[in-house]
Amino acid sequence: MVSEIGKYASVTKVLDEILRAMPTRPGVESVPTARAYGRISAGDVFSRENVPRHRSSHMDGYAVKSEDTTSASPTSPVALSVVGEVVLGEEPSSRIARGQAFRISTGSFLPGGADAVVPTEDAKAEGKRITVMVPFTSGRNVFRAGEDLKKGEAVISEGRAIRAQDAGLALSLGIQSVEVFRRPVVALLATGSELTDSPGGEVGKQRNTHTAIFARLVEAAGGVPLDLGIAPDVRKEILAKARKGLDSADMLMTMGGTSVGRKDLVGDVVSSLRPRAMFHGIRMDRGRVTGVAVVGQKPVLLMPGPIQGAMNAFLLSGLPIIRRMSGRKDGEIVVRARLKTGWEARRRFPHFVKVLYVSLGIGKTGLEAEPIVGDTESMTVLTKSNAYVVVPEETTSLRSGEAVDAFLLPGFSFA
Repeated sequence: MVSEIGKYASVTKVLDEILRAMPTRPGVESVPTARAYGRISAGDVFSRENVPRHRSSHMDGYAVKSEDTTSASPTSPVALSVVGEVVLGEEPSSRIARGQAFRISTGSFLPGGADAVVPTEDAKAEGKRITVMVPFTSGRNVFRAGEDLKKGEAVISEGRAIRAQDAGLALSLGIQSVEVFRRPVVALLATGSELTDSPGGEVGKQRNTHTAIFARLVEAAGGVPLDLGIAPDVRKEILAKARKGLDSADMLMTMGGTSVGRKDLVGDVVSSLRPRAMFHGIRMDRGRVTGVAVVGQKPVLLMPGPIQGAMNAFLLSGLPIIRRMSGRKDGEIVVRARLKTGWEARRRFPHFVKVLYVSLGIGKTGLEAEPIVGDTESMTVLTKSNAYVVVPEETTSLRSGEAVDAFLLPGFSFA
């Protein structure tokens, strides 16, 4: 399926068709657990043991038989003999008998026969004896075996990003390596004879900023960016770099050259690669000349040159594709906020999907979203924003005070 520019397809239809033409599951690799932070788990990871392995103490104090303390009261305290001590990290070999107590520290395993712990502050110590003035029921101040985690219980779920505490828990269980989905390599190709990578700039040239922006967003989404550099507005040079990107990466993202001008050659180049599916023209205001294709089994995202159009293309098409390729199943972070001021769609394409950039802040009524608007080429619209709202095709205005779902994106909203 190849659609031509001007025959705009819906955002939903494009994404559904492109994802259908892509592989359903990314590759898998094994990494050391200590270095698995931020990676996407390729399968459920299960506990190999109970945590704690044995009953353990919640408190510093004395392990006792609860039945010895049943009659304890301030006027009739119970005296117990301290016959030993449980060392933290060692499994006790002795059992406790009636009338006895073992000194114990927080986290230590209870000796056999003990079923309660008397905290230090609730016991009066006199040499090798303690007196207890209140009763302690069975299980008091005791962490039961498997209470925190049972053997066979899942500790990391497939498709979830591994957090610091997840890796720590897995290491505490002796799990030294985990299976994770391979991070997709995303090739970035900036097009346009007017562009330069020279930090000092060149006369008549524009600095290439898009590559740096989208490289960071690709990383934040779980991919590995590959900079292909700049291709001038020459068909054979764009084609050569596009082929290089498809040969060396899992996905190709181009920036610029997607419209219908004489120098807009990217759509024609990608079409010449005989894609399995391709859409060029999407019902998206600011970004309608976006293209999305699958060449072989590799997705290609053709982003417009103006920064807001490029960002919209990335958010609505590129981001879900990269998330699919990285194996991630959990959703994006969304917060509910009220619009600080009203907003209206542009007159030209009011019934396309819109991306409204907003600045979130705390107001009198809670979380508020201030709409940030400006020209398509305006970078400051993005730098003043820290979230975005996806406005459906049928919605052309939003009222002041209206509740909206604001999306937060790593690399855009926060570090």
